[in-house]
Amino acid sequence: MKTLSWNCQGLGNPWTVQDLYQLEKEKKPNLVFLMETKMNSKKAEKVKRSLKGDGFFVAEPVGKKGGLIMWWDQNVTAEVANYSHRHISLWIYDEKGQDKWLLTGYYGEPDGRKRSDSWKFFTLLKPERNIGWGVIGDFNELVSQDEKVGGRQRLENQMKDFREALEDGGLYDMGWRGDKFTWSNKHADETFTKERLDRVVVNAKWKSSFRESWVEVLAARCSDHRPLLWCMYQTRNNGIRRRKVFRYEASWALEEECNEVLKRVWDQVGETNLLSKLESSEVTLLKWNRIKILDSKKEIQDRTDELRLLQMNESRGNISEIKSLQKELEKLLEQKDMKWRQRAKQNWFQLGDRNTRFFHSCATQRQK
Repeated sequence: MKTLSWNCQGLGNPWTVQDLYQLEKEKKPNLVFLMETKMNSKKAEKVKRSLKGDGFFVAEPVGKKGGLIMWWDQNVTAEVANYSHRHISLWIYDEKGQDKWLLTGYYGEPDGRKRSDSWKFFTLLKPERNIGWGVIGDFNELVSQDEKVGGRQRLENQMKDFREALEDGGLYDMGWRGDKFTWSNKHADETFTKERLDRVVVNAKWKSSFRESWVEVLAARCSDHRPLLWCMYQTRNNGIRRRKVFRYEASWALEEECNEVLKRVWDQVGETNLLSKLESSEVTLLKWNRIKILDSKKEIQDRTDELRLLQMNESRGNISEIKSLQKELEKLLEQKDMKWRQRAKQNWFQLGDRNTRFFHSCATQRQK
């Protein structure tokens, strides 16, 4: 599931609407939360028809300020839990409709003088203890001074109130991928300022229910705020743990150590039947391979870092060392390449280059 959050600063401009459609086309979110739409329900109908979703909810603006929209597609089973001019909360159900968690799209109080009281309201949105909770949006506040560049420093009391609100809700910051700053005043002089106002926060229950999740900070094409894309993949636990089938990796044949490992096992087992020797070999090879995988990743990274430094100062004096490192890396990559080619069992030379995402996805799918 992918959730897009964006303070669009008004959906009245045609280029802002087109930017929204482009974001939907590029990122294919299952759910979209929009802030500062400045658009009532009647005007929002046009956006609703263009997005072609299953669910659409509008929190009306107050005068010419604010306005929230929550949209979701047919892959999301959701119902509105509660809302205000500052938030929209949805119950998100799993595929069987048995388990649920609370998703809140939140728009923080823009007036710093009123923000302290707004956090008291925010803590009231917290669900029951055993319910997962995730909040996404523009909080209009910072956690610390390092979330701001330029301009006057944020008042410590304001940040303290925000931190306490997150603690009261049992919420943890999901971090970011890309640039952490989500808003800029776009000034081209000494008054330039940028801040991290948009974020995703979750509680421990939500975190334990999703095996993988991350937040991407996207490019801002039409707004001072950069959109967030929150990607999440839920943990499925049917209570049954299947034993993985043992498979000999062809890349092991490139390792001189592999022959030595097998020889030691067979010598230790002694004059027993062939099945016992094979079973002992399986256990030992898997243990040896786990260690090799960790060592291989570290070795490739270390060699790459070393090569990068040498190439930054490339000259006739270090060209031999560079070539030697490249040879070492070629061998390491060949071993990695062979492993994924064997696992994927596809038409390697037609469908991809060495160790591409395609090979990884095929190989990983076989393990499930």
